[in-house]
Amino acid sequence: MEDKLKIIIVEDEGVISEMLKLTLEDLGHTVVGTAHNKSKARSLIQRGGFNFAILDVNLEGGIEGIELAEECRVEKIPFMFLTSYADKYTLDKAKKTMPGAYVLKPFTEEDIYTGLEMSLMHSNKAEDSTVSIKDGHKAQLLDHEDILYIKADNIYIEVYTTDKKVVSRQTLSAALEKLPEDVFLRVHRSYAVNKRKIDSISRSSLKIGEVNIPISRSYKTEVRRILDIK
Repeated sequence: MEDKLKIIIVEDEGVISEMLKLTLEDLGHTVVGTAHNKSKARSLIQRGGFNFAILDVNLEGGIEGIELAEECRVEKIPFMFLTSYADKYTLDKAKKTMPGAYVLKPFTEEDIYTGLEMSLMHSNKAEDSTVSIKDGHKAQLLDHEDILYIKADNIYIEVYTTDKKVVSRQTLSAALEKLPEDVFLRVHRSYAVNKRKIDSISRSSLKIGEVNIPISRSYKTEVRRILDIK
């Protein structure tokens, strides 16, 4: 691991927190903050100044660490779990946050080293495939492959994914600047689509699922050229 990390530890057991801190320092990293509960952890996340988080799953009798993981994910902070829980329910919940690693207690220095390496590897891949879209006062982290199409509505855009709609105050052009141009295609002043999600296309519209999306005259030639339609 070339870069030394600035890490926060979220762990409710003081002895384990201190052992982890010493382990990380032995590996050459810096622990810039520790938290024993969700409230303190949220303060650390909001304050920033770190580039990695190690999270306990259970903090106050529940799975608060998973909620904190979602916040780290939105902020694009790499993280891993360090926990005693290996049951299916907890694992299924944890997997949805896409952690870099899931390390069980008791841990060794080798476990932590491996967890950090795997987390950073996964993080680098995730950065290439996700985009942060501001929805009100919160940011939603969306995978490119989950986005079906984007619709402009005055000063807002509506981003339609496989399971939800995210509304953001920005222009369609600004949104497309954050997305890979080899995947997303503008077909109308008010619409852009994920090319991989197109189910069918006609002279003046295309279909994604059950949604018909117009292709405007000014974009028609370029759309047909990019999609290689004669």
